[in-house]
Amino acid sequence: MSSFSVNGVNSLADVASTTTTGTTSLGEDTFLRLLTTQLQNQDPSNPVSNEEFVAQLAQFSQLEELQGISTGLESLYLVNSSMNNASMTNLLGRNVVARSDTFHYGGSGEQEIHYDASAAATTATLTVTDADGHVVWSGETGALTEGEGSYTWDGKDSSGALVEAGDYTFTVTATDVNGEAVEVIQLVEGIIDQMSFEDGSARPTIDGVPIDLGDIVRLSTADAA
Repeated sequence: MSSFSVNGVNSLADVASTTTTGTTSLGEDTFLRLLTTQLQNQDPSNPVSNEEFVAQLAQFSQLEELQGISTGLESLYLVNSSMNNASMTNLLGRNVVARSDTFHYGGSGEQEIHYDASAAATTATLTVTDADGHVVWSGETGALTEGEGSYTWDGKDSSGALVEAGDYTFTVTATDVNGEAVEVIQLVEGIIDQMSFEDGSARPTIDGVPIDLGDIVRLSTADAA
């Protein structure tokens, strides 16, 4: 417990100030004991004036109000967070397009790779990498038009063997007719099949791969996909 002087008006003010920093909790009982001790040990030749006494009571009242506001804000945050999380469940089953370079491959068939090119490109290269960071396939995709587009990857590695099911990442690099680099944003598209709340906030997933809400570009009903 912190030590303090009981002589003079400033002792209570100092303790109250410490309370606002969160290092000490000053309740009603503690305040009254401090106030009583201060009055008992005050200098008889310089007693606490009525104005000082009222000022200390007012100071404690203000601190109580601030603590009450803080508690109310915490409760309001929890309620608002719960409401937001509940509303996020409405995204389940919706088709989504989001900025992400990670997709889940089911282990058979073709995989549609989505992108958004900032300008038309004459050449482009797609590189697919597995969860261990190994390149499983890389090749030219041909020219790209400006805007959103897609490329169909056959799901096979560089030797022509079908890759295993799992999560993969991809990059698309492109250049224009002048040989200048064209910015290409990686996109994923699919149906939101799960909503995670592990970190206290909602995070949707597509085929088990999480995406950030801030990366969502477009939402639509599954029927309109």
